Amino acid sequence: MINIASTTDSDFADNLLTFYVSILEHNLDEPFHFYIIDDKLSKADRKYLSQLKDIYGNCKEITFLEGDFNYYKQANTDSPDSAIKENTYYRLELPELVDCDRILYLDSDMICKGSIVGLWNEALDGNVIGAVEDQGYVDRLEEMNVPHTKNVYFNGGLLLFDTKKWRQENITAKVRQYIADHPDNLIYQDQDALNAVLVGKWKILHPKYNVQSKLARHDFVNPDPEAEKLAVEARRDPLLIHFSGWSKPWVHVGKWVHPWRDEFYRYKLISTQRLREHAETLQNENK
Repeated sequence: MINIASTTDSDFADNLLTFYVSILEHNLDEPFHFYIIDDKLSKADRKYLSQLKDIYGNCKEITFLEGDFNYYKQANTDSPDSAIKENTYYRLELPELVDCDRILYLDSDMICKGSIVGLWNEALDGNVIGAVEDQGYVDRLEEMNVPHTKNVYFNGGLLLFDTKKWRQENITAKVRQYIADHPDNLIYQDQDALNAVLVGKWKILHPKYNVQSKLARHDFVNPDPEAEKLAVEARRDPLLIHFSGWSKPWVHVGKWVHPWRDEFYRYKLISTQRLREHAETLQNENK
């Protein structure tokens, strides 16, 4: 079973369904359990998302997760360098909310273009998580004065958790404490805190698993020549396209237009068709 988790509110429920459709369409022979961290979803939202279990045989289970997220009510979401909601912080609680050894957290603003099995089976080599380097290639560890042996900073949009190791090392509490102790130091909010706490404890995954908007637009070149070769591969053949930052699919003019915005609408059309077919089937059964 492949365990995938995301966070959503009502505003992004439709985007999340489109994303999950893209995963299910490309992985028809793989069983999935989706965990959705619920940020005040309505009953209608839950029913809407739960239809995936009726439409796709490989969608075995959908579990809505609730927790005590009051700790994050005062968390910093005010930064000109990122566009996040408070619920972005909720992924910090994920390993405490699920009863499985491994889970893959994915942001809701993504699209899948192939088999996810290779990513799911990535060996973590004793690390707490696997993640992809942030493709702005920022020097945040230096700027936050975090001691390190390798100046590589990951993007929090994809996190492959070893949940047992996370809990053993009490990472949620440590990240919470870092957030409390460094409120003015967090330009990229919980992502900064995660990088500070997990420095030297995360495995670098291939960039094709989380092709962020900056890589899609070719805004930067990786300062590491070998890593740049992988970036070129990822841009040529991405597995997960991440509409990160301001480059959402519905932005159609200006500098933030995403090169692959049409991919989102391709799967949006597929999801609309699947939902319509499902509704027609139910209607016929009730005649």
